[in-house]
Amino acid sequence: MDRNLSASAPDRPGKTSVWMTFRSAGKYDAPESQPTTTQPPHVGVGSLDNVRSVFWQAYKHLFPPHSLAAQTPNGNVVISWSIMDEPGARYPYAAPVLLRFDQDLLDVMWRCTPAQRLRLAEKHEPTLREGMRGYDPYARFPNARVVVIG
Repeated sequence: MDRNLSASAPDRPGKTSVWMTFRSAGKYDAPESQPTTTQPPHVGVGSLDNVRSVFWQAYKHLFPPHSLAAQTPNGNVVISWSIMDEPGARYPYAAPVLLRFDQDLLDVMWRCTPAQRLRLAEKHEPTLREGMRGYDPYARFPNARVVVIG
């Protein structure tokens, strides 16, 4: 009663079978058009937009040198790092730190010059420091530490 999984549909919607091939763009595919908006480009998960990268540059000295920051689809920034080499670590990564930003602060940051953006981000560093008080990256139950900036 073995099922042939390679011939059946994927068991989860949106997931492709390992046997399916991917097709590259051909000469009959529609060309990509230029955006007609002045809004910032869509940022994929894992990359930071112009404003959030300024926050990361201003705050990354508070985290280990090998920390990584990624932007979520709703605009938050998740920061974590590997702790696999630590003898007391139960999980491979530190409990994440989630930065949420006030929308008014983000609006002001988008209108600022790069130098003004950096000054505004540095101005909010004490908020992050206070939000990190008591944070344990090796927590037995690694819940994210949420810090609201703005």
